[in-house]
Amino acid sequence: MPPDPGEMAETIVESMPLVKPTVNMAPKPPLMTYVGLSTRLWIGDNQWSNVTGSATIGDTTVKVVAEPIRVTWDMGDGMETCTSAGRKWLQGMSSDEQTDCSYAFQHVSDFEPDGVFTVTAVISYAVSWTCSGTCLSAAGTIGEVPGFTSDATTVQVGERQSVVVR
Repeated sequence: MPPDPGEMAETIVESMPLVKPTVNMAPKPPLMTYVGLSTRLWIGDNQWSNVTGSATIGDTTVKVVAEPIRVTWDMGDGMETCTSAGRKWLQGMSSDEQTDCSYAFQHVSDFEPDGVFTVTAVISYAVSWTCSGTCLSAAGTIGEVPGFTSDATTVQVGERQSVVVR
């Protein structure tokens, strides 16, 4: 009897090099950001891509594809979910050039340990598999699988207030 391709796929996923994203923000730490200011978020170049793996047992070959579907950002004072890698901010870019991944802090970081919020990100993948050769099933899905949590980045969040003088 051939091996169960679904079980093979689960084993393959455990050894696949799912991405540990690189956190990027603008304003870039150690520069301070401010309450209510849109802070641009993105992960490192080439980190939003499919990850593949395969294995063969006898006449059964299973190929697995993990497709990124979202990045979940833990911002220290809240969470943000983005359905892309975000758009990299480049020096000289105008504020009219939008991104689909940003976060506006709601609180100052003054009362946090060391006066900063800790930021991390995790990419979630939709995982599917196909089987060729002698197979009990031709294809299937494992569902959503989280990648690795990024290294932590810290950001100081301040507050600006306007004073009207007459």
